[in-house]
Amino acid sequence: MKNLVMAALLGAVTASTACTSSPATDAVVTAKWSFSTYANKNSATDPCPATFTTAAVHSKPWDPVLGVFVPGGIEVIDKFNCSDKSGTTDPLDGVYLIWVSIENTSGSTVYAESESEFFDTIDGDATVTLPTLFKDAGYMDLSWDLIGAGNSRLSCAQAGIGASGSISTTAVSVASPSFMLVDKFTCTDGFGTTDVLPEDTYDVTVTASTGSSDVGASAPIANVDITAPNGLAHLGHVRIPVGF
Repeated sequence: MKNLVMAALLGAVTASTACTSSPATDAVVTAKWSFSTYANKNSATDPCPATFTTAAVHSKPWDPVLGVFVPGGIEVIDKFNCSDKSGTTDPLDGVYLIWVSIENTSGSTVYAESESEFFDTIDGDATVTLPTLFKDAGYMDLSWDLIGAGNSRLSCAQAGIGASGSISTTAVSVASPSFMLVDKFTCTDGFGTTDVLPEDTYDVTVTASTGSSDVGASAPIANVDITAPNGLAHLGHVRIPVGF
């Protein structure tokens, strides 16, 4: 009789487990996008570019272990009116790479595209914000080394660059040399991206400063093209001679 009771209890537990649903693991992505011009760079209220009427949110299954897209995985594309400036996808379930592209109606031409972002629906809903798209401007990025006597690398401290010092880029328009833009970076960061620059061609110099005086400057980097929307010009790894 005891064995029969235990069997009955086990059967009840099994039935109860079978009837219990697993927690939902689906989630949605809300995408946001905006536009501006260099003249209005402190706002992001411009309308969508002419003929680019669609914002598409791409969700493609991703294998985080192998670091590749899932073979045979189906890419999901949710499309929204560009003028809405935001949109929320249908529910997704799994691990994806997510990116946003601004496209014409047919999707045959892409105006701009965001970086891909990792999204695991088990973590819940997510928001992907496309950096403000400048219709007439872009950026420069760079990394740097400070070079001392004997071609030796120096730390910022060794070069006398403390908290008040900086690494700066000076961009001078080739077409209009009176137009110049300067961006400053923390020396110890070792790399940086400038603020937005108008679409143009520039000659660029990278300078190391203690805050009270300049201690070195790179050779001029000629004819750096800044493109739009949000083009990124790579200055590469810049060597800055210091102290001589």
